[in-house]
Parts: sequence; C-alpha cells; structure tokens
Amino acid sequence: MLKRTLSTLVLLSVLSSGCQAYAEAAVKTDALYQVSLINALMQGDYDGTVSVGDLLMVGDTGIGTFDGLDGEMIMLDGVVYKAKADGSVDIQQDLETVPFAAVTFLDNDIARQDIAGLSSIDALKAYLDDLVHQETGDYNRFYVAVIEGRFNTVHVRSVPEQTKPYKPLSEIAETQPEYIYESLEGTIVALRCPDFVEGINVPGWHLHFISKDKTKGGHMLNADLLSGSLKMDVISDLNLKLPNTDSFSSLDLNKDLSSDTEKVESKK
Repeated sequence: MLKRTLSTLVLLSVLSSGCQAYAEAAVKTDALYQVSLINALMQGDYDGTVSVGDLLMVGDTGIGTFDGLDGEMIMLDGVVYKAKADGSVDIQQDLETVPFAAVTFLDNDIARQDIAGLSSIDALKAYLDDLVHQETGDYNRFYVAVIEGRFNTVHVRSVPEQTKPYKPLSEIAETQPEYIYESLEGTIVALRCPDFVEGINVPGWHLHFISKDKTKGGHMLNADLLSGSLKMDVISDLNLKLPNTDSFSSLDLNKDLSSDTEKVESKK
C-alpha cells in the first residue's frame, strides 16, 4: 500500500538526513514539511530525529509530537507548544526533538470571519471540507487551517511520555488522559491530507487545540464552536524527511494500519 502511494505522489520531495537539508529550505516556501511517516509512528518509532529549531526554519504553523511521544505539538505563529499529559502547556526550545510533525509557513489563501454554530468535531470537519469544495474543489492537495474562536466546550487528550521498549500507538491511545474545558477562547490548528497519503500521514482532517492563554491544549476529540474566524493555506508540495535510524529502517512500512490509525484519531 505504502509503495503504491509513494509512487503516485509526484510532488513528493524526500530530504536527506541532517540539518543541512533544512538549512537549504529556510527560505519561506508554500510547502508542507513532514518528519517521518504515520505508519512509523503507529509502530512505535518515537525517537526524535529533527529539532524544534530545524522545524522553525521550514514552518511557523503545524502539528506533531515530541521525543518519546511526550505530548502533542502545536506550532502557532512561529512558537512551538507542548500540550502535556498532565494538562499543562509549555513552550519548547530549539534543542527539543520530534519523531513526527507536519509544518508549513501559513499563507492566507482562504479566509472566513463569520464561523458560528459548529457544535461537534464532525460538524467542524464537514464545514472545512465544504469550504474546500467551494473554494478549490480539489481534495488532492493539502490544507492547513487555523481557526480562532470562542468555544462552549473543547475535548482534548494528550499522550504521556513513553519508555522503551515502546508500545504501538494504538495501545497507548487507549489510556491517554482526556480533558474537557468549558467556556474558553482558543485556536485550532488543523491539517487535511488527501486520501492517497494513507500510511504517510492521516487522510482527512487532524486537529490540535491550544487555549488563548496558552495553558490548555492537546489532540482535539470534540468541540462546540460558538463563533470564530479562519485562515486556510492551500498546499501543493510535500517535502518528506525520513529518519536515518536503525529503528526506522527495520520497520515494515507496508502494513495496512488504517483501522488502528482511525481509532487513534477518534474519540474512545
């Protein structure tokens, strides 16, 4: 499955390991930069291979996780936040590393100021997909959206740091701490990947949240959005950095892990 997918991704640029590749890409481009593959993360490849400092050279907005699967990453306005399993949020320094992330320099290709009354994550995803349909009609490209708003409730979770030997992500997700917050303002950072990247990233929308005061956040499971505004970037290029590690090289990346990935992404 993964080999077939990779062969169809014409715009895929595989970067060599090391900081030099990122240094060469430091000039702002309209591309999505991804570290590793979702199939690798699903199988427990949690060791960080790219630094936060390097990520900030290729993007100012995005999502991911950290070394040892320690928390959820929200990159917003050029700052990298870690939403931790205890419910707290910390700013991350340049030397922190990530095993998986997808970031870009956000362009305001599409904007909306009047979002209201989206009472569930399914309604929110449907609204975003409808917006894609109206604006481009192209579900074969990548989209990054930032939604600032007022929320009646937000339901998130975050994974605790793991120790070796690492368990598969599908097992860990079953025990992740969850938090429900009421009456707050905050920001959603959302990534939409096309269906053909299955095994490379998660098809459809993947949403992370951080509160306006930067004290709460995580992987979004549900939300009741009262009102808000949106910026969306339409992206045609994917630059993929594969880890140069023994653990990554030993993985069977052709496994069909779509059902496990769907369970990890959704509410328990």
